[in-house]
Order: sequence, then structure tokens, then C-alpha cells
Amino acid sequence: MKIKGNKKIIIACDLFLNLQLYNLPPVYKKKIQCDFPLVDIIPVNIPPKNFIYKMADIYWGNRINENIIKKMPNLKWIHFGSVGVNHARNKYVFDRKIIITNSKGLVVEPMTASAISFIFSLARGFHRSAHLRHEKKFGRKSFDKYFRNIEDVFGQKCLIVGYGDVGKSLARILKKLDVDISVISRSIIKPNDIISKSYLLKDLDLAVTDSDYVINLLPLNTNTRKVFNAKVFSQMKKNSFFINIGRGETVEQNSLIEVLNGNKIAGAGLDVFENEPLSQNSELIKMKNVIITPHVAGLSKNYWKKQYGLFVRNLNYFLNGEILKMQNIIDMKKEY
Repeated sequence: MKIKGNKKIIIACDLFLNLQLYNLPPVYKKKIQCDFPLVDIIPVNIPPKNFIYKMADIYWGNRINENIIKKMPNLKWIHFGSVGVNHARNKYVFDRKIIITNSKGLVVEPMTASAISFIFSLARGFHRSAHLRHEKKFGRKSFDKYFRNIEDVFGQKCLIVGYGDVGKSLARILKKLDVDISVISRSIIKPNDIISKSYLLKDLDLAVTDSDYVINLLPLNTNTRKVFNAKVFSQMKKNSFFINIGRGETVEQNSLIEVLNGNKIAGAGLDVFENEPLSQNSELIKMKNVIITPHVAGLSKNYWKKQYGLFVRNLNYFLNGEILKMQNIIDMKKEY
């Protein structure tokens, strides 16, 4: 497929929200339209949406779904500004052979930094100090009751569930801290300089048993939905921590709340939730053994520079019919 002649190419884009991470900077929009005169980027966050949908060849953003795809007869390529592509997993994409790309690789560094931050904050009891401060009980004497819960991280055991780009990046850093690393991966990996053991997802309940930190980096698909359930949590050590910067719907949230309330595990660091935004009345917000962030683990001021570079490279290949050169093409049948 090569775009011929002077055909105008319409990009329907939902990256015009009132959040900096999801608001395409005007300088990049202008640059794309200067460098590609036949390309027009039109916001779909405002009316008239249906007219734009009918005209668009490309969708760029995160909020597309089956109903929107049905309204887009000319759609040939969807580029997600995130890593997850589950909203495009439907028969219309398969039947029409729509190209799907994502932003894999753009958030490796901030996601790694967030995971490391959760590990050390939980291990060193920073969340405990924060609660004592708000309760006006701040001081060594009040903190002393947590003495036996304070960990060093160095030399401990960590299970990384989802061994993709972020998992590999995290493992490399943790190894430098002499952390013993096990992973859940698509296939068994032989022990090497980084990891000591690997498991398949079906053995998750076995893999968590001796880990001090269980870090969920899983994408959401039919195999991972609610895979962290009551059985898995019941197998974790009482002094272990659960960290989730993957997808909220991979976790049975009520089961997690139950083990946290019962002090069956030491605590949790959560960036994603079963339903978002998280209700202000959620028990998770009130828990003293939980650190929460509002789905910002991948946030970085460098995001848009990287996103622009990736999208423009792929746009150039797309317009020239060099589809096989496009970066981050997703095989939807394999769910990755």
C-alpha cells in the first residue's frame, strides 16, 4: 500500500485532552503538517466527530474502541500513544487488516524508575512516615513500631511478572543491587547473569511463594485478566510487597484489598486499578500499608519528543508504502 497522488491524508487524533501527557504540543502538530503538506491532524475530542471518523485514514491516540472503528470505513492504521492495545482487539481490525502500532519502548525508563521508587519507598517505610506526619505523630518514637518491617532491598528476592522491555530494564538495575531475580515470561528462560529462575504464567501461584517483591508488569489480554487472584495472594509471604504498574484489570482488586486489610502481605505499591479513575472513597486510598499513584508510572517530560519521533518515522514509512519498516507493529493474533 502506497499513498499516491495528491490525496489528502486525515489523521483523527484524540491527544488533545486537558492533561499534558495526552495533549499534543502545538509545535509538534505544526511541524508534522509542515513536513507532510498532504497530512491534516484533526482533533476528535470535540464535535463533529462522525464526520472526521468517516474521512480519517489514520487514528492516533488511546481512546479508540470497536464502536469508533465501525464508524471509520477508510481507517488503515491505528497508532497508540501507549503500550496497551486491547481496545483494538476486535473482528473489524482482523477482517480489515488494519495496521496496529504502539509506543513500546518510549516509557521504559520512567516505568523502571517508578518500579524502583515503589520498591525502595515500601522497603524503607516512607509511606509510614507520610502517615505519621499527617497524623501529627511524626518522630522516631512513633516510627519505631515499624522497625521489624524495614528492609534493605540489597540481597532480597524479586519476582518480575512480565519480562518485556521494562522487565528487562528493571532486572538489570536490581541485579546491580545483588537482588535475586525470578521472572514470569512467555517461555522458560535458562538461568543467566541476570535471572536465577523463570516460570510460565500458569505457575504464578508457585512463583510468588518466596519473593520479597512481586512486581506486576503484565499487559491486559484474555490470558492475564484477573490473574492475580485470591489464590495467588494467599501464596505470598507475609512480609512481601505487591507492586502493580502493569494493568489494573490483571488483578482481582477485592482480593488484594482483603489481604492488605488482613495484613496477609506487608503492603502494596499501586499505579493502576480495576476501575479508573480510582474512587476517592476507595479503601485503597485510606490504607496505611499502601502507596498509590494515579496511573502516572510512565509519565516523563521527555515523552512527547520521543512520541513525535516514533510517529513521524512510522508516518513516513506508511505514506511510502513501506509497511514492513514500521516500528512496533503488533501481531494482534498473538496478543503482542
